[in-house]
Amino acid sequence: DTEVKCYEGTGVTYRGTWSKTESGTECLNWNSNGLMDRVYSGQREDAAELGLGNHKYCRNPDEDSRPWCYIYKGGKYIWEHCSVPSCSKVGNIDCKSGRGRDYRGSHSVTSSGATCLRWNSRILVNKLYTAWRRDAYQLGLGSHNFCRNPDNDSKPWCHVLKGNQLTWEYCNVPTCSTCGLRQRRVHQYRIKGGSYADIAAHPWQAAIFVKYRRAPGEHFLCGGILISSCWVLSAAHCFEEGFSSNQLKIVLGRTSRATPEENEQKFQVKNYTVHQRFDSENFNNDIALLQLNSDAEDCATETDTVRAACLPTPELQLPDWTECEISGYGRNEEFSPFYSEHLKEGHVRLFPASRCTTQYLDNRTVTDNMLCAGDTRH
Repeated sequence: DTEVKCYEGTGVTYRGTWSKTESGTECLNWNSNGLMDRVYSGQREDAAELGLGNHKYCRNPDEDSRPWCYIYKGGKYIWEHCSVPSCSKVGNIDCKSGRGRDYRGSHSVTSSGATCLRWNSRILVNKLYTAWRRDAYQLGLGSHNFCRNPDNDSKPWCHVLKGNQLTWEYCNVPTCSTCGLRQRRVHQYRIKGGSYADIAAHPWQAAIFVKYRRAPGEHFLCGGILISSCWVLSAAHCFEEGFSSNQLKIVLGRTSRATPEENEQKFQVKNYTVHQRFDSENFNNDIALLQLNSDAEDCATETDTVRAACLPTPELQLPDWTECEISGYGRNEEFSPFYSEHLKEGHVRLFPASRCTTQYLDNRTVTDNMLCAGDTRH
């Protein structure tokens, strides 16, 4: 059905005409010459069955988490997930995905509480983005005053009148929840006890850096997990030195610990809280929350390499031997002084209580606030 406006499930059967990625980039034709050597192109024998062909529409031929397409960016042919909405979210259309370029909801009030002007208001006759543009329909502009993002700004906005002055303001359109979604896996290189991983496989991974008062530069401190746009979860023991918030910086979207990436996102820390009952002897309550500093309502912008993890329900109890995935920039050996240069991942299983006594754990204590897990292959 080419008229469908959303995808069902993971979008394997999606045959609509959406052709924009989450970054707002136009998709390439699946028959493009630059894609001839790619696994998925319009030249495959089963292209028609997979929905590929002489078009540029988003598809999911490899059973990824959602539809995607190839784009040309930075002189390279790469792929990105598409911004086509999931049908499960269409009923709650008044939220935005990513920057909200494709937001078509009815939010019409700005962050300051001002009411938006209609996009066809005569006051806007000399403005660039109005309902009179040739591409107004494609940009979501028309005879309404709903917040839109026609210029791929950081979030939806609208024109307003402030004290008889024509200006514009951002809107606080809520972000659609897509926590826990990530890209299909790329080739990984195995290391002892795990594998090197790409940040797109763990887009919630954060790297926390510190500026020591008597040492130049920024130094890696600890890892963390993005749990919402403005909050990172980390470990209390990382902050025992009592750093001030302005000594800390958080980097999202980075695969190599010390190598900046083009699309990474950096934030200063507004404040952080260490659990008041943290015990440095047995590491009970080893948890800390860091609030990202941002002038906007939102902080981190959702992309393929930056995305929040889902938080479990408070009553969740996982059964013994459940396999869990871990990630971070930690040391390759327990007593090594050096952190890994590259993001790593590994898999462990939750041990039953009988395996989590001091007898088995070299006199280490496991409290009710901890998970007891290990690699069962050794």
